[in-house]
Parts: sequence; structure tokens; C-alpha cells
Amino acid sequence: MIGIFKGLATTLSTLARRPVTIQYPEDKHALPVRQRSFPVLTWDFDHDEPFCTGCNVCVRNCPVDCMTATMQDNPKYAEGTSDRRKIVEKFWIDYARCMRCNICVEVCPFEAIVMDNNWSGHEHSVYDRRDLHMDIDDLLRPSKSGELTAPFRPQDRIEYVERVERGEEPPEETFKGARPEARQRQLERIARGEEVAIRLREPEKPKEPAKPAAAAAGGGAAAAAQSILTDAEGNPLSERKIRAKRMRAEKQAKEAQDAGEAIPDDVMQVLVATNSDMAPAEAKQAAGAAPAAGAAPGGTSAVLTDAEGNPLSERKIRAKRMRAEKQAKEAQDAGEAIPPDVMEILVATNSDMAPAEAKQAAAQATPATGTATTSPHLVDAEGNPLSERKIRAKRMRAEKQAKEAQDAGEAIPPDVVEILVATNSELAPAEAKQAAAAAPSPEAGAPAPDLTDEEGNPLSERKIRARRMRAEREAKEYVQRGEAVPDELKQRIQSFGGTVPTDAD
Repeated sequence: MIGIFKGLATTLSTLARRPVTIQYPEDKHALPVRQRSFPVLTWDFDHDEPFCTGCNVCVRNCPVDCMTATMQDNPKYAEGTSDRRKIVEKFWIDYARCMRCNICVEVCPFEAIVMDNNWSGHEHSVYDRRDLHMDIDDLLRPSKSGELTAPFRPQDRIEYVERVERGEEPPEETFKGARPEARQRQLERIARGEEVAIRLREPEKPKEPAKPAAAAAGGGAAAAAQSILTDAEGNPLSERKIRAKRMRAEKQAKEAQDAGEAIPDDVMQVLVATNSDMAPAEAKQAAGAAPAAGAAPGGTSAVLTDAEGNPLSERKIRAKRMRAEKQAKEAQDAGEAIPPDVMEILVATNSDMAPAEAKQAAAQATPATGTATTSPHLVDAEGNPLSERKIRAKRMRAEKQAKEAQDAGEAIPPDVVEILVATNSELAPAEAKQAAAAAPSPEAGAPAPDLTDEEGNPLSERKIRARRMRAEREAKEYVQRGEAVPDELKQRIQSFGGTVPTDAD
């Protein structure tokens, strides 16, 4: 009986209590700023574009692989209203897979993604899971519309608390361009009749693509292929850029085929020029039948081409060289001579197992093409061309030295500039590239005089190193005496791949 009265007393005590129930969705309680629902992209109101550049850092760090992003060139960079050379093109997030771990927000270097801390970030109820695939328009809507009033990153709060505890000034506010104040400034600019985005500099003048020599001489299909594989200044594209160009063309060709349409002519030209597997054999043969202007009839070695005469890819050449080296090693282990066909592959692929005599004989047998010879920076002491890996390493070292000189406010050393130009680095000054292109090329296959002995044979690595050290020591004596280093001595040191000493040394 006593228990019944206690229960009734508890029930009666709630009669005068105010209800705590909220009538959702008409009434909603305020969410804390640390609340996180699903990730969204932020909008830069100062430049009227997303903060995201499509760098894929968040995509690579996502533990559930729910993100996909692509990058494109930013047209507003040329217009002078943005400092971002690249901008996001497409972005997808599958909210059905997202675990809201906040890792994408922590690793983003551009403050481009944040967890939505509004009710709009929670209200995503759907009847079909496929409707939870959000594209770039869906992801930008909360920030672009002004709903995302307080973008928040946990590490910002941690840094703020740490500085306050140490008695230091608090850090600057993050997400400045995505906050309501930036949106209000943009609306005021529009009301005054000004540009939507803040202009940072004058627009760039459109570059007129330089016509390569092959096009001027009427090279036909070969000239078109040459223009596809060069930039606006006529410099050859890097392997990475050619691969990206080929992949884009293959994607466009596949979309045309899926739609039952013919592949556009410009896309077909890119497929042929980049030696894509999707290019028809007839188109490849037609392109190969038109020789480039100034090209030698011999062209590329038959060992380095396929059955249709198209040059092999780097991967296939490497595989061919490895097979030949295996066969040569088996022949040597059996005490037999290396077969001539295997020797030809070793020489053509510049294998370390190819005898120096065979390489020299092949170089002498190759007719001069009339084109520029290989730079001394791209060959070893014996005159053999360096591998792609060694050229890339040489270019990276030169770029590092050039950047250190620029950071110190000094001019890039001439020998470093030569390497940058020879390896087609983006850091090479345009004037140096033009001067190198305009300079007449020496006789094909003739090594520098300082790198040969009295009989004209290439010096060994040890002798070249000894000559370089003697030349550098002689130049250092000039510097110590306060005299200028003779130009002839400078050229000799540079031909050895050495560094001309200066007063700072």
C-alpha cells in the first residue's frame, strides 16, 4: 500500500512541471558549434569560387572511401580574380558510407571542407540509399547559401586554448572567406555594381600557341602530333602531362563510343599522338606514313617499335630490356656468346650489360638526323644517354639548388640553369630556353673535346673527375688572388659537370 502511494505521489508531482518536449520539426533547439553531421565544402565569397582545389588529400585519407574528386585548370586565375591555379571540377560524397570521423576536415590544407553543424546537415532522410550520393552542388549549397554561419575545426579550438593558456595572442580566425561577413561584403560589392570577385591583378593576355618547325614546313599529320605533345611555347610536354592528356582523350572517346557516336577528330589526333591503345590501327599507320619535317628515314630503332612501327612505351621497353638481360646472363653462365638479336636489344635499350664497343659502333652507324644533339648534361661520361630516372633525379637536384638560390635572393648559377634547360624544367627561365632553342647544334654524336683523349676516345669516369678537380683548383686560385676566372676555364669546368668557384666559396 505504501508503494502505491509513493508511485501516485511521483505522478502527481509532475502535474505542475513544465513540459520539456520540443515539437520537431516545427521547433528545433540550438545545436552547439562543435556538433558535426556530414562533411560539406566551403565557398570563398571573396573570389566567388570553392576553396577546394581537388587535391584529393581528403580522398586519400578517407577510411571508408566515400569521396571522389577531380581537378581542373582554374579559368579565374587567368582572369586575375583568383590565386588558385587549379580548382575542383567534380566532387562526390556518399553519405550512406560516411562515418563522420572528421579526418577529411583535419587533413585539408585549404580550409575547403568542414562538418556541417546545422540542422540541415542532419535532415537527410531518404527512401533510397542512392539519393545520399551528394555532388558538388549539394556539398556547396550550405556554405554558398549562407546557412553555414560558424564553420568549425577541432584543431582550431585546441590551438586557441593552448595559446590562451600560455598567455599568447589567440590565432587568427579561420574560414574567413566562408563566413557570413565575407558573404555580406560580396552582396555589398554586387549592390555597388562592382565585380562579384575581388580582382587581384590584371587579366593575363591569351597566349598564342607557337607553331612548331614541323608545322611550318608542312609536316602534315606528324606536325599535328608534334603540336599536341608540346605546350604553348613549343616545349615538349613531360611524361606525366602526356599521360594525363591521353587519359582524358580515352575517357572522351569511351563516352562517344558508349553514346554510339564517332570519336571527334581532335580526340582521335590526341589518341594517335599519345600512342593510345584506343587509337585505330589505320589511324596510327596513316600518322606513321607521314614523316616529320627534318626527320631521318631511319627514325627510332626497330627494336623499340611494335609491329606497326609505333614507338613502345617506357614500361614495354623496360620489360624488353629485362628479358634480354636475362637471356644474355644465361648465355654468359653457359660460356656462350650473347646472340646477335639479344645484343641488339641490349644496345638499343641502353642496358648496362651491353659492351661499350657495341654501343659506340651503334652510335657511329646511326646517321646524323640534322636535329639537335643530346645535351652533355643528359649523357654519362661515355656519351651514353642517361635513363629517365637519372634525368629526373638530376632535374630535381637542380631545381632544389635553384630554389635555394632564389630564396637567398641570388641569381641561379649558370651550370644549374643549363641543367634546368636541358631537362625541360618548369623553373628554367624562358629566355634561357629560347636561347638554347635558337643556338645552332653541334655535329651529331661528337662528344665535347675536353671529354676525349688525343685519339678522340671518350675518357673514363675517373679521368674526367681528375680533370674536373684540377680545373676547379686552378679556378679557385684565380678567385683567391682576386682575379676573374677565364671564360675558357669556366667552360671547361662546366663541360666536366663541375661548379665554378666564387668569392662566397
